[in-house]
Amino acid sequence: MNYFIKRVLMICLLASGMLAVPLSAFAGGGEAEEPMAEEAMAEEPMAVEETPVIKDTDVSIYGRFWPRLTYENSDGSSTDITDALSRVGIKANTQITETLSAVLHGEWDVDIEQNGNFGDARQAYVGIKSEDLGMVAIGKQWDPYFNTVAEVTDIFYHRASPFGYDNQGPFRSGNLVTYSNSFAGLKVNAGMQVDGEVGNGDKSASHADNVDAASIGAGFNSGPIYIGASYLRQNKDDDSVERNFFGVGGSLNVVENLYLAATYQYITDNYDDGSELNPFTLDVAAAYSLGNIKALLGFFMSDPDDGTDKMGYNVTLIKEVHPALDVFAEWVLTQNDPGDDVNTLSLGFRYDFDVAIF
Repeated sequence: MNYFIKRVLMICLLASGMLAVPLSAFAGGGEAEEPMAEEAMAEEPMAVEETPVIKDTDVSIYGRFWPRLTYENSDGSSTDITDALSRVGIKANTQITETLSAVLHGEWDVDIEQNGNFGDARQAYVGIKSEDLGMVAIGKQWDPYFNTVAEVTDIFYHRASPFGYDNQGPFRSGNLVTYSNSFAGLKVNAGMQVDGEVGNGDKSASHADNVDAASIGAGFNSGPIYIGASYLRQNKDDDSVERNFFGVGGSLNVVENLYLAATYQYITDNYDDGSELNPFTLDVAAAYSLGNIKALLGFFMSDPDDGTDKMGYNVTLIKEVHPALDVFAEWVLTQNDPGDDVNTLSLGFRYDFDVAIF
């Protein structure tokens, strides 16, 4: 009997030992749980990396406020608030491919000499620009003729700068299609103006079938020297006159702080009655810098070939208070023939800003 009881107890102990391992593993204890946890961690979804947004459009706003207090002794004397063409503008550039971009440019007058209201559009165009092939633009823009021959002398703090050219030559023109490109120091500008009205019913177009004006010019840069020549043809207008402009312009950076430039243009005016006039203008400009002080000097002539020519001199002294702000004083002497000499003295500010929006 004792032998039988011992055999039963031994069998029970062996059975208990065999059940101990799986029960402990099921309860969460022991080493059997660790590989299961590692497997669960490996099955977690991986974080998805976000693709960075590529900025393909740049937009900026800019402006120049240019108020002046002006005294003039023409026909007596007068004192007034004048303006040297203050403006506010917006520019945008969208990168289409690595070498091709779309360009937008709008610019409007700010009439400080009146009520400070927004005035006429100075520029408003859209263009396509290729790094290799140049740019084609449509809208109101700087005239290619001006860009080639007169930009070099447009350095004065005055709305009539350059003074001689201002009497005859164009600055910005509306309804323009332009092409421009630069390569190996050569700058090419061409433009065509079409501003006729399309005929409608019994209303006929004024210039619907004609190009109103066309210009072409080329300039060459070589180190400190620039020289350019341009031709502009303006077809018959409401005054029944056809105008042909021939212009040359050049500049020279003599030394780091001395700049010289000149613009000359010769014009032929052909009238329906067979008569012809031959106006011409000449502008010579110089700029000398000494630290944050700059002096601008000019000489100008304008002869419209009708017996009312003028000649003059101008001096502008500029003090840069801050890269954004200049304080200046300007004197202009205009000698009219026939007529009296006119002296003009102006004191004013020029404040510039240019801010990227995005």
